Parts: sequence; C-alpha cells; structure tokens
Amino acid sequence: MIRVVERRNGVRLGRARLPHEKCDPENGELEMRRMNRRFRYCLGNAGVVLAALGCFAQNLPKTGGKAPGPVAGGFDQVHELPPGGPTPHTADGHPDLTGRWYPNGAGRMLQVAYPVDPVVFRQFDSRATPEEPPSFKPGLAAKYTMPLPYGICDQAGTPSTILEQIAQHAPMELMQTPGKLVILSQYPLDVRMIYTNGRAHPKDPDPTFNGDSAAHWEGDTLVIDVIAIDERLRNITGVNGTGWYPSNQEHVIERFSRPSKNYLIYQVSIEDPVVLAKPWKSAPRRW
Repeated sequence: MIRVVERRNGVRLGRARLPHEKCDPENGELEMRRMNRRFRYCLGNAGVVLAALGCFAQNLPKTGGKAPGPVAGGFDQVHELPPGGPTPHTADGHPDLTGRWYPNGAGRMLQVAYPVDPVVFRQFDSRATPEEPPSFKPGLAAKYTMPLPYGICDQAGTPSTILEQIAQHAPMELMQTPGKLVILSQYPLDVRMIYTNGRAHPKDPDPTFNGDSAAHWEGDTLVIDVIAIDERLRNITGVNGTGWYPSNQEHVIERFSRPSKNYLIYQVSIEDPVVLAKPWKSAPRRW
C-alpha cells in the first residue's frame, strides 16, 4: 500500500492509496477506479429492480386493461365473497364463530381481486335494513353526547369496539372454545373474554369498559347479555359521527350468528332508561 500526498490551499493532505487506485504523477490527483465499480453496481441493482417489477406485473390479477382501484385506509379492496358453503359447527353442535373477520362485505377476506366492488365497504344496506339514530330523553342529548375521537384515542369497550368498525375497517379475531369465546380487536386494541357456559351475572359486578357478560345459545345465535359497563365509555355506532355516555343502568344485548362459512352477523341493542328515550338497535352488520 502506497502513501499518497497532495496539497490543497497550502494544506498537506494524505491517505493510503488502495491497490485498485492509480496516481497521476503530474498533479497528484487520484484516478478512482472504484467510481466505475460503483456505477456498475448501481446499474446491476437497477436491472434487478426492473426485472422484479416485470415479474410482479405478470402476477397481478387480470383487470381487462384497467388499473387496480386505489387502496383506502391501507386495506386491500376486494370483491364481495360468496357465502362459501355451509356453516361449520363445533363438537357440541353449535356454529363455530372462530375466524378472523373484517367489517364489510368481504367476509373473512379470503381473496384479493380487482376491480373494486363498492358493496365491500358497507356492513349493511341502509335502504334494506335502516338503522335509526339514538333517541335521547328531553334535555339530555347535549349532556351525554359529544363528537367522536379518532383512531387510538378511542377507548375500547362494549359495544363500541365492534360497532365503530363500520368506519375504522379493522378486523377482529374470534376464538371459540368449549365454554368461552375470546374476541381480539385490532383497532382499538382490545381483548375480551365471554363465558358461554351458562353462568349468571355476579350479584354486584364492578364496572369495566367491557362490562360483565353472560352468554347463552338461542338456536344458532349466541346471545350475550352485558351489564356493569363503565360510564366513561362512549357508545359509538360509527354511523352519524356522534357518541354518547351511558348511565350506570345501561344494558346491552349482543347477537352473533354465522349464516355461512364466509360470513358473520353481529347485531346489538342498547337499553338505558336514564339516557335513552327508547332502546337503540343496530342493523344486522355483516363481517
């Protein structure tokens, strides 16, 4: 290795000359062969990227010359799934609710296809199954309602975590075991355990954001009775952009059913004699 020295503005500079570098004896400047090597390296990487893009384009779904639809909210836009076959059942004969479910017409989102089917992003047809806004007792609407928070500002709880997914479009995962149903929600993050062994509510349960759940089967529908919901949790329907705080007398009834392999139906009713003029009931929402 040879020491190369040059002067710039009267300052003596020096470093080791590498074996692949040549020194110009007249002016002391270095001819950097490695610049050519870097150039060739960049060309090689560009070729790899172009080849990969070509392979990717060959594997895109056929769209008849039309570009794929835009992606909204970071989620793949898909065609509506078919029913997919009969409802699976567990060993005890009840419908098996297990699966990862998305809050739209894509059901379990088993396929990715283009172009976009608009019905994918709705959980129910408001013309076929209208959903009325909540009706508050006179003088209480301003006290109990307020604009909804956004994203991670939402407090997870029952029934808001599931209801607001009509706007959030985040999945949930259900795991059904003998005597228990576990619900894992992505956005807002929530873990909820529901006992399905027929147990009754405790005599005086402590309030929590998910409340105390007692579940039983009515035919092929799992009915979940919920009380003792924390009054700091806003009820969020995800439809009209308004949430409301419950009283300590709120009573929630949820219904889960699985009409086919690819779809789950969720419906909820909320009773609150302090805040609501009449019980509020959601439309049957498809997952």
